[in-house]
Amino acid sequence: MKFVSLLITTLLIVSCKTSQFNRTIKINIMSTSEYCGGANPSDELIEELNTPKPFNGTIYIHKDPERRDKAITKRFVNGKATISTRIMGITDLGLFQYPAIDLKKIENNESGAIIKNDCRLEKNFQPLGTIIIDPETKEVSVDIHLTCDPCSEPMP
Repeated sequence: MKFVSLLITTLLIVSCKTSQFNRTIKINIMSTSEYCGGANPSDELIEELNTPKPFNGTIYIHKDPERRDKAITKRFVNGKATISTRIMGITDLGLFQYPAIDLKKIENNESGAIIKNDCRLEKNFQPLGTIIIDPETKEVSVDIHLTCDPCSEPMP
């Protein structure tokens, strides 16, 4: 009986302590973008592209700026998403538009992993922005600028 009481008390203490570090953080992203067409754009189009809008799409969130860690993959709808995290202390998180390329497969020249253009490598390491999370963070807002994809036509 004494063992059961000790076990329950220990589990209760551990679960309360770890729940302090599990929290949900709201992320709000507004985006602007470059003109990626061919002909000279109108002033109205440039103004529209430079006007921040809620981001819709997938963002890959990494603690490591070299993207050697496992990403948190989040789909943003109307500029909003949430992440659940156990981050302790102050942490910078990098935001990326593309999934990380497996550099080990490229270095080992595994079949199907050879990149024909350096543009995909360039896009792989190009952060959209950074968010800073501290123990008190509950919500973060960030503005990002979407650049033209160097791997698609027309090439910038």
